[in-house]
Amino acid sequence: MVNTQDLWKKRFTQFTTEVKRYLRYMLNDHLLIALIFFTGGAAYYYNQWLADLPPNIPYLFIISLILALFLTSGSVQTLLKDPDLVFLLPIEKKLGQYFQKAFIWSAIFQGYILLLIFAIITPLYLSATNQSFAHLAVIFLIVVLNKVWNLTMSWNLHFLQDTISKFVDLLIRFFLNLALCYFLFSHAPIYFTIAVIVIMLCLLMYFYKARTEKGLKWDMLIELESKRMMTFYRLANLFTDVPKLKEQIKRRSWLNWLTSFTKYEQDRTFTYLYLRTFLRSSDYLGMFIRLTLIGGVALTFLPMGYGKIAIGILFLYLTGYQLITLWRHHHLKIWLDLYPISLAKRTRSFLHLMMSILFVQMLLFCLFIIFTGQLTFALFFLGAGAAFVYLFVYHYVKLRLIKLS
Repeated sequence: MVNTQDLWKKRFTQFTTEVKRYLRYMLNDHLLIALIFFTGGAAYYYNQWLADLPPNIPYLFIISLILALFLTSGSVQTLLKDPDLVFLLPIEKKLGQYFQKAFIWSAIFQGYILLLIFAIITPLYLSATNQSFAHLAVIFLIVVLNKVWNLTMSWNLHFLQDTISKFVDLLIRFFLNLALCYFLFSHAPIYFTIAVIVIMLCLLMYFYKARTEKGLKWDMLIELESKRMMTFYRLANLFTDVPKLKEQIKRRSWLNWLTSFTKYEQDRTFTYLYLRTFLRSSDYLGMFIRLTLIGGVALTFLPMGYGKIAIGILFLYLTGYQLITLWRHHHLKIWLDLYPISLAKRTRSFLHLMMSILFVQMLLFCLFIIFTGQLTFALFFLGAGAAFVYLFVYHYVKLRLIKLS
């Protein structure tokens, strides 16, 4: 018999124990040092930028957009597992207290992340508007309540099967969050803010009524939890073996033309395998695209002069660092050891592929810089980026592969 009173406590203890175990490996490595240097460098350039804010930039809209994206994203972390579909589904009506605790935990954790975001945007807001800190504190309290509203709305959607409704819900919530944040930060007339809040409350009542007498979509909740944990396991896999890591394969046949650049010969076997894995497995390609776009936007719009070179190199490092997991993607497949290919050739294939991927990203960053009309910076970055990629791949990554092997 399942003890519903202690179920959340046991699940939460298991979850925190699992996370702490892998965090020990992650934070004991060089990542902690890199984070310290990155935080210090980012704070320095941020302070320099605030000292001379460029005019004619919609700071309030940018702040509102960042907050709206965070407010709209996120959901209740239920910590459900695959066997729950059999053992807990029959007693769903008795799990009200369990899901209440899950909601409270999710609200506290995401509220903490929201506090960190406010800590970053506070200097920009105060510098751009000359408002008081007390005024910003009031806005923060309203935005926290807005986050609770978003979590409640996303939870109500877990009772509905219609995927179109979910997409429409995300779209509507995003624009409502954007409007509310912008009205709060821009000191719009109070009735604008009240109107948005009234619409939010009406939507909340509508979806709460729509979910009445409907059961939770357990398969969707379990899949959501699985994806959340796989993201964490994929990051932890950079530092140690993660037996629970499961990968998803997507064919992406429209990218098959990229494999034609690999010569058909024995020494290129692992080059072909790693390239296929990069294009099809998990989030490698998605991670590359996201970091390239974010880095490109930063290089385009941030007026940091030679600091753009540091930003570009930082994103090259982030991409290369996460691609190291590609080396261990097939390490549990013992049939690969049957290939008559030495470890040295396999290592060389991996390093060559990583070098190519990072060079492509570096050239894309150069195009972003050239788009801003700064050809000199683009040439500087081309030289600095090429040197960094070579040293990173053939010194740091090579030593890392020896350690992982």
